[in-house]
Amino acid sequence: MRVLSALLLSAQAAMAEAPLSAIDWLSESLSQPPNFVIAPPSPSSTRLGSSIFSSSLDLVSRDAAGLLSPEITGFPARLWGDMPADQVIKALQNHKPAGVPELHSLFRNLLLAQADPPLGTSEQVSPLLTRIDLLMKIGALDEAETLINLAGVTEPEIFKLWFDVSIMANRTRAVCAKLAERPDLTDDVATRVVCLARGGDWNAAAITLSLSASIGDLEPLREELLIRFLDPDLFGHDRETAIPDPFTPVDFALREALALPRPSPLPLTFLAVDLKLNVPQRRRMEAAERLVQSAAIPTSLLFAAYRGGHPASSGGIWERANVVQQLDRALIEGDDIALADAIKQAFDEMANVGLLPALAAEYSDALAHYPKSPDLESASTMVQTLLLLQGIPVSAWVETTDPDSDRIEMARILASQIPVLGLNPYEDPLLNAVFAAFADQIPALGEFSYNLELIESGQIGAAVLVALGLLAQGADGEPANIHEGLFLLQKAGLDNAARRIAIQMLLTEMP
Repeated sequence: MRVLSALLLSAQAAMAEAPLSAIDWLSESLSQPPNFVIAPPSPSSTRLGSSIFSSSLDLVSRDAAGLLSPEITGFPARLWGDMPADQVIKALQNHKPAGVPELHSLFRNLLLAQADPPLGTSEQVSPLLTRIDLLMKIGALDEAETLINLAGVTEPEIFKLWFDVSIMANRTRAVCAKLAERPDLTDDVATRVVCLARGGDWNAAAITLSLSASIGDLEPLREELLIRFLDPDLFGHDRETAIPDPFTPVDFALREALALPRPSPLPLTFLAVDLKLNVPQRRRMEAAERLVQSAAIPTSLLFAAYRGGHPASSGGIWERANVVQQLDRALIEGDDIALADAIKQAFDEMANVGLLPALAAEYSDALAHYPKSPDLESASTMVQTLLLLQGIPVSAWVETTDPDSDRIEMARILASQIPVLGLNPYEDPLLNAVFAAFADQIPALGEFSYNLELIESGQIGAAVLVALGLLAQGADGEPANIHEGLFLLQKAGLDNAARRIAIQMLLTEMP
């Protein structure tokens, strides 16, 4: 209480002064999210004249909100069929994203899809809130914030998510204004203290904190962190403080403001803050690599980080930055010998950390149109692999003499949309599983009949989650699981996604 008393005295003395600079980190510019339009379910309409109709607006549910239309995702509008909302929430929360990048992308699409609300959706049972929370967990903060804006903030649960996103994105003005207008939206002390301080009312912030601490309404670690936030000078240069568990966005933002140590490894939720240009290049690259792997950000942001400065060292992440810059120079200069060497180095470095699909996304167009020469022959197979990872099956780089090209040949068949016919000709278990899935060979019985019923009953979202789980272990998974996972995706109408997943498994997990 002695520290709190000092804090109150400090706050009272500051009332006549300009607001302190301890929260400059919260200065912001209001976001300008895209103006997405959600198509509501087709309501019954009443004709009033030759071209005027009326319809009820209460048929539009916020749980229909999404950033990706059915035309983009390939999902039907009735994504969950007659699956109850509480079961949808459980299925989404139980999924653990893993495997090749395309699996992460498909899960992200599931979270962002525009679709009819599941049965039993309400403010208390809202899959939308789960989708927003999971987007935050994979680090897709911009998409989470946009979904919140689309849905509207009407109750405490969605306000909490909005505040969490806002404080991590340094955009608290709008959320704090909403709290001033609707104090009933939260009873969280930290939220109130941050917003009062952000508004310049440090005295009210200190009193709120003191009263809450006096009645035992705060965990000790949170209390200490808020005191440090309001008056860092009370603790001098002492930087020793335990990291809370669970570690929340408020904890993270306040600790960042006070330059306190981070947890290691930093959860994906918080990595977006390290993408800013004023962040050291190494941290920027590390964050971008992990966020690309979780499908939270475009690959272009990763390569912008690699190009963000002269590599400060060699080995590890600096080596990846170095080979990317070498590849850029070789392409610009047209030096085929240097280009072949740069392709091989970049391929190996990115393959080691599971980023071959990202390398393919960045360079496949340039390489597909680059004239082949004898000096590039040694990199031919690697270039073919990169092009196939981007779904480019035919180019001047096609190599027919590679003795180990069974996986490349199967990837070319899949990328070309060529039907897979006949009996399994391969000894490779992964190739056999992929062949069987696209040759329309029915998986062995077991759970398959139940999983197929999900599709037949219209529960496409649930079937997709089952398929993602079956494929999560990649080439190390059971061949039967790979066969069934790819087969289910095709039966769910996601043939293109199944082909991309299979190609990535074939080419990024070479024996």
